Amino acid sequence: MRLLLRLLGLLLVLAGLLLGLAFVLPDRAHVERSITIARPQSQIYLLLTNPRRFNDWSPWFALDPAANYVYSGPDSGVGAKLAWSSSNSDVGSGSQTIAAVETDKAVELALDFGARGTATMHFDLARHSDETRVTWNFYSRFPLRLDDHFITDVVGRYVGVFLDRLVGDDLERGLVNLQQLAGTFPPVDVAGLDPQFVDLPTRRVITTALASESDDAANLRHWNAARQELEQFVAQNRLSVEGRLLQLAPPGTNGDADAELALPAHYDVMPDDTDVRGRELAATRAVQLEHNGSLAERRKLVDKLRTWLLVKGLHSGDWLVEEYVDGDLLQGKTRIWIAVQSAATN
Repeated sequence: MRLLLRLLGLLLVLAGLLLGLAFVLPDRAHVERSITIARPQSQIYLLLTNPRRFNDWSPWFALDPAANYVYSGPDSGVGAKLAWSSSNSDVGSGSQTIAAVETDKAVELALDFGARGTATMHFDLARHSDETRVTWNFYSRFPLRLDDHFITDVVGRYVGVFLDRLVGDDLERGLVNLQQLAGTFPPVDVAGLDPQFVDLPTRRVITTALASESDDAANLRHWNAARQELEQFVAQNRLSVEGRLLQLAPPGTNGDADAELALPAHYDVMPDDTDVRGRELAATRAVQLEHNGSLAERRKLVDKLRTWLLVKGLHSGDWLVEEYVDGDLLQGKTRIWIAVQSAATN
C-alpha cells in the first residue's frame, strides 16, 4: 500500500511538472520548407490561389482519396474555401480559406481543424531568373485556456515542440508534387491575364478555308481573298449577315493552321457548287479576351491563354474563335474566345 501511495505521489509530481513546463513552452511553432520550380511565378500563384487545384498536389490527399470535399466562395483568390471531411482519423475534418494574397508573390491560407485548433499556411514566391523559389510556411499557435480545453491545450504545447518532425516531411512531399504538376505546363508567363467566362449561343456561319504562310503580307492577301469570297456569296444568295467576321481554328492551334474565315449568316440550304460551306457553332462555355494590336502579339496572347487554361485545370473545347471588331488580320481590335469543356474537381 505504501509503495502504491509513493507511485501515486510520483505520478502527481510528474503531472505537476508537465503542467508547469507547459506554461514555459513556446505558444507558437513554425515549420518551413522550400523548393525551386522551373516555371514563372504567375503559374505557381495561379495554382496556389485555386482551391480546386489543391488536391492535385496536396501531400495529404492520398491519405483518403474518398474524403468528401466541398468548395465555396469565389473560384479563386481571397475568400475561396475548401472544406473536407473523412472517417480517416489522420484526415479528420476541417477547412482552409484563402485569407490574403499579393499577386504573383504570396498566398496566405487560414486553416480550421475544429476542436483540434487552427493554423496558418503562407506561401512566398520569389523569382530566380526564369524559375520560382517557393517557400511553404506552416504556423500554429498553442494558447493555454483555463477552461475545459486546458488539457487539450497542454498536449498542444508539447505537439508544437515536435511540429517540424510531424509536418516537415509532408511539406517537402507537397512541394515536390507541386513541382511535378507545374512541370506539365509550357513555361509561359501568364502574369496579368484576366479572361472572362462567357456563355456563347448557338450560331450558324458560312465559312471558307483560309490558307496560311510564314509571310504576313501573303497571309493578308489570303485573308482578303477569303473575306471577298464570303461577301460575294452573301450578296449572290441574298443572305442576312448576323455578326462580324470570324476566324475559326481547331483545338490546340494558335489560330493559323487549318483556319477558316467565317461570317454569321442565316441560310436554309447551302449550294453544293461552291467552296463556301455552312457550319453550326454549338452553344458553349468559353473564356474571352479582347486584344488591340498586331497579329504576332495576338498569337502570343492565344498561347498565353491556352497555358492559363491548363494551369487552371480547364480543358479547351472544339474551336478557337476570333472576332474582328475593327481592323484586319494583321492589325486591329479582336475578341478571342476559347471553348471550355471541364475543370479539375478533386
